Amino acid sequence: MGESRRPSKKMNGQQGQTMMEPNWAEGESYPETESLNDTFWRWEFLRRRDDYRQDWEKYFQSTYEYDVACANDPNYPTRYRKKVFSPEHPAFKARMPNSLEKYHLSGLPNPAISKPWMLSFDSNYGRLYFGQGPDWLGGGEEVKLCLSEWRVAAVFDLKKSLSPQLEKVQTDLLEWQEHQVGRNLERRKCRDEWPLYLRVLDGVELSIPFRELGSRLLDIQDDDVAEARIAKLYKEACQISLHFPE
Repeated sequence: MGESRRPSKKMNGQQGQTMMEPNWAEGESYPETESLNDTFWRWEFLRRRDDYRQDWEKYFQSTYEYDVACANDPNYPTRYRKKVFSPEHPAFKARMPNSLEKYHLSGLPNPAISKPWMLSFDSNYGRLYFGQGPDWLGGGEEVKLCLSEWRVAAVFDLKKSLSPQLEKVQTDLLEWQEHQVGRNLERRKCRDEWPLYLRVLDGVELSIPFRELGSRLLDIQDDDVAEARIAKLYKEACQISLHFPE
């Protein structure tokens, strides 16, 4: 899967602030299970995705050039001026249309940087919308929402007890999820193998054979067993890269 590729050394905007690239064969060069919070674990997987790196390459230069142009424009409103960071700075974020929908990020940090500043993932679910009463813009209580596939909106009455409403919505949602998806999805975060997942992703990126990865990382000497085990780990790692558990 292409999404597993890690940032290339030749990536534009990477030469300044960059981490020591981890060596897939050296476990100590990777974060320990409890050394990162969920936000930065999510970032470790995301920044290895090929599509993310391609989007970064597509948008970082135009973002930087626009910021510089605004900073140098004497007619640009002073209240909107801000310090211009270079693409290799941890505070820099490339602006990309629909980045919130695709990556849950308002801007794209440099994938070569292990700990971008002000890193925060937003969810496109769980938001609250409140009715404003019959006089609100003359629109009454109607709220129009454009929902993408697999999204559901629920209505609650704040003047009534929330417990039975929440219980009913949960019951209905579980029933619909089982009907639409085929099963209830209850993911539990288990970080135990996440450092190993990163090492597998990086090894595959370097075209290391599965049997060698199995031998070096897991001490499995049987080639068939090693290949099967690494193939499973690689698939799981790619799934986390695409669908980080929340």
